Amino acid sequence: MKQTHKREPLSRERILSAALDIVDREGLEAISMRRLGQALGVEAMSLYNHVPNKAAILDGLFETVLAEVPSAKRGGTWQVALRERAQALRKALRTHPNTLPLFATRAAVTPGAIAHVEAVLDTLRTAGFSPDEALSALQVLMAFVVGHSLSSYAPQPDDAQSHPAYQQLSEKDFPRVHEIARVLDSHDVEEEFELGLEAMMTGLEANPARRKPTRK
Repeated sequence: MKQTHKREPLSRERILSAALDIVDREGLEAISMRRLGQALGVEAMSLYNHVPNKAAILDGLFETVLAEVPSAKRGGTWQVALRERAQALRKALRTHPNTLPLFATRAAVTPGAIAHVEAVLDTLRTAGFSPDEALSALQVLMAFVVGHSLSSYAPQPDDAQSHPAYQQLSEKDFPRVHEIARVLDSHDVEEEFELGLEAMMTGLEANPARRKPTRK
């Protein structure tokens, strides 16, 4: 008797998983309904029953990467919660560097992505930040994590890369630039990230908004 293999049914989760696999290997520009259909072995039109358009796929990719950021541990301080979320988001972005442009240009749109926003805002509000201050803290934290990750990990085409020739500059005119040029090869961008994160946390701790917790 001939054995048949039952095809796994299409779902939003399966489509987004395939989309992330394509983006990881080929970049965001490779995403299209036709390309996804080929990867999944189905007609492109069948995808529309689960994702209405390409924008929904990009929003779903945003959500899928955020899903790798674990929930904050119960009982910790707001400083620890924010620091761990920032570190976990950077790790997820480092794992999927081709998705970085999404985080630099798109907002959280899907309920799954917005749940992460809700969790951070709740942490800040409970710590005593006003709604406006909590929003500002969230925005600057995201800008730092995404911006630093972009500068650290965003892939560039070979013909778009720039390599400044610091050593060719006059050491008399640029003595400090020459100093840093000597340590660039051994410079640790992860330690640099932690330095910036610690400075940001220190600034948030100094904010008067954290005077006392907000009652729920």
